[in-house]
Amino acid sequence: MSFIRSFCCAALLVSSPIIFATTSSAQENKPENKITVADVNGEAIYLEEVMRLAEKLPAEYRQRPLESYFGGLVDDVIDSRLAAVAGAESGLSENPDVSRLMEVAAMRVLAEAWIAEQVNEAITEDALTATYKLFIADNGSREEVKARHILVPEEATARAIIEKLTGGADFAEIAKTDSTGPSGPNGGDLGYFARGAMVPTFEAAAFELEPGSFTPEPVQTQFGWHIIKVEDKRVATPPSFEEMVPQLRQNLLNQTLGQILEKLRASAQINRRSFEDIRTEAQAAQAQ
Repeated sequence: MSFIRSFCCAALLVSSPIIFATTSSAQENKPENKITVADVNGEAIYLEEVMRLAEKLPAEYRQRPLESYFGGLVDDVIDSRLAAVAGAESGLSENPDVSRLMEVAAMRVLAEAWIAEQVNEAITEDALTATYKLFIADNGSREEVKARHILVPEEATARAIIEKLTGGADFAEIAKTDSTGPSGPNGGDLGYFARGAMVPTFEAAAFELEPGSFTPEPVQTQFGWHIIKVEDKRVATPPSFEEMVPQLRQNLLNQTLGQILEKLRASAQINRRSFEDIRTEAQAAQAQ
């Protein structure tokens, strides 16, 4: 078996079927996916099946032109069909262990189809538009600050600099001479940044400041001791609806999937054994 076909088999074993279903099954009913790419003993292999296999490949393969590995995928499907027929003819499907695995696979397929149907019904244009409007209304998530900072290795040094600044010293000039951070030569200028761009302690201190003020106490991070000055605050112009559609769709997908699974679990009686109990039983069985 070729390397790529071996990798295909591995991808099938390790990929997440439920996540895959929600991202690809919307494509199932497209006419082009009913195109026949080959047939085995008169039974058609459709483009849909091959493309599902392609989407489960690692990213480094998907970045290559499809035609460079498409033939290998078709070969993999052909080999799987032939091997499955041979297995059925040999009576292997009557083996209890194999039969159970087939049942599990069938349940996976049914679960994928049902979840995909629920998710696709939820991700409508109206839902996307409503999510975008909520994003536009949430100014806090789009707030940005323009700041400078001075970074020094010792707290005592930071406190001495704060005393100088309180006495009227120029922040940018001290940053040029005293800051050990990479922005020091530029007067400590960090430009505008949004929430999530800096380490949490630094971010919290910066967003609490009013424009024109600096931190009255040194701010410690893993990089050292900071004095932060905020020069401006603004709410960033949001991307257009069209630009955000992929992100909005993914957010809705994640939310909907979580809600579906949470609801299913809430209505079910689930008993889980501890990992230690399972391991103990498995070790005992292995020792017999």
